[in-house]
Amino acid sequence: MKSAVVRIPPHDNIVCIDYDLGFKMRFLQRDKDEMVSRTLTRIKLSHTNQKGKKKKSNRTQQQQQLQDANLMQAFLLDQHGDRIDDNTLNGIAWPQAKQLVVGDLTYAVDVNPPTIISLKLPDFVMDGFPVVPMLTAEFSTSIKYQWYIISADSKEETLIESKLIPYDGIRTAAFIPKKEYIGRTLKLVCTTYNEQHTEGCDPSVVTVPVAAGPGICPFETTHLYTGKRLTDPDCFRIVSYNVLADTYASTEHTRNVLMPYCPPYALNIDYRKLLITRELCGYNADIICLQECDKIIFDQFYAPFMKGMGYEGVQDSKINNAEGEAILYRIDRFNVVDHQHVCIARSLENLEIFQQIRQCPTLKDRLMNRNSIIQILTLQPKQMENIRLIVVNTHFYFRPNASHIRAIQGYCMLKYVEEYCNKYSDYDVRVLYCGDFNSYPTTAFIKLMTSGYVESSNPVWHEGGKEEFCENISLHNNQKYISFTGYPKFTNFVVGFVECLDYIFGHPKHFQVEQVFPCMSEDVAMAHTALPSVVSPSDHIAIGCDLRLKNNC
Repeated sequence: MKSAVVRIPPHDNIVCIDYDLGFKMRFLQRDKDEMVSRTLTRIKLSHTNQKGKKKKSNRTQQQQQLQDANLMQAFLLDQHGDRIDDNTLNGIAWPQAKQLVVGDLTYAVDVNPPTIISLKLPDFVMDGFPVVPMLTAEFSTSIKYQWYIISADSKEETLIESKLIPYDGIRTAAFIPKKEYIGRTLKLVCTTYNEQHTEGCDPSVVTVPVAAGPGICPFETTHLYTGKRLTDPDCFRIVSYNVLADTYASTEHTRNVLMPYCPPYALNIDYRKLLITRELCGYNADIICLQECDKIIFDQFYAPFMKGMGYEGVQDSKINNAEGEAILYRIDRFNVVDHQHVCIARSLENLEIFQQIRQCPTLKDRLMNRNSIIQILTLQPKQMENIRLIVVNTHFYFRPNASHIRAIQGYCMLKYVEEYCNKYSDYDVRVLYCGDFNSYPTTAFIKLMTSGYVESSNPVWHEGGKEEFCENISLHNNQKYISFTGYPKFTNFVVGFVECLDYIFGHPKHFQVEQVFPCMSEDVAMAHTALPSVVSPSDHIAIGCDLRLKNNC
């Protein structure tokens, strides 16, 4: 008996029917709220238009087809063998159908079979680096991943690993090739299953060669200090990392002008994301803040892979941009209380200082045209119900001679978070500010964070020239924070620019620093001219520390 495969997407008003006419496959898409009798008429017309039929004029052919279709029977049978009323709507009739009868042909109706829509492996697969399949399926509750290695000489296939993983649209199964697989071919076979553990029609198969890795990577030195997870309920490890968005790394200007020292393949996101995921995994962090995180890469790669490692995450793009900020957290350490993001420029309009800034249209326009966002994820450490850990993640404006812009962005961030914290007045609130602030240790923004003010006489207000100078502007904040990761010699290292731009700020009365990640040396960074390189996936380095929640608040 032939099969008619019927797809009824839950969120679309369509019914899709695939069936075999004998000489070709036929695809039909109809509305759910159409009567099934009309759909059956279309199916009968398909059968009357037989291949090899003597050609006639269009009108004559159509008339003959209609006559033939009227003489042919077509109906649906349910699980009891009873005929389904032709006046039933498609959205109701097809889910009940077990057989489709058209003339003397009978089709077994397969409704919403588990199906793999797409399956892809990265272009780069290297020994020692995680391979994360990009898979999309529908009507599936689990996926079986079978990894094979194919010998280069004999073409013999050896099953290396087989896993059945629940499918939720995010999580996937990663595989780490061993050194002995170099020169061989990695093969992945994926099979879908639904809630009844019914197997999908055809498994999907993809293959890719396994290449040698780049050798020792600088982040592996840091992994020596982060090899074990933290287990104390009041202690956690946090990482902040600008991962260099593919939106920027893949441009001709980057390849030919900004970073010509980096081989093109090492700028390719399929290569870099392998290094990034291996780097992140080795930190064994509880919270990871990413900047310049491409949404599509987060959705298709970072989120699925990290979910398999015990993380959940959120990504929020900058305004009208493909990249933005992302926060990942361990689901066995934290419960999510709230998540939101806001455009810094929009938050400025609600502050008193905006009335001053409006008097300088050039400064106002420059501030309002910035697309930077503040990303906030509020977490409750498990076993500590009264704590609200507010993780703020951001990436400030990057242009030189714009320290005044970044100081005001920082002020907006502090004031917005201060107001946001009021909603948790009944809890013990702790705040961490993470990100690429594009600010040297001696700039006004750092002064605002650490001393609580930037006076009107500060030279920063003249940095934008006369057109952006605003008379008597000053910034004040009630709190004084410290950089828990200190002030390393650099966190950004490219040809012609070496500076510390990335920080993790918090209040010393709330947190005790237990450990700070060691920083990369200049010699290591310069081994391949600058960052990024074949062994370092970003122009920034990751910063991180182990923090303990103080209980004297």
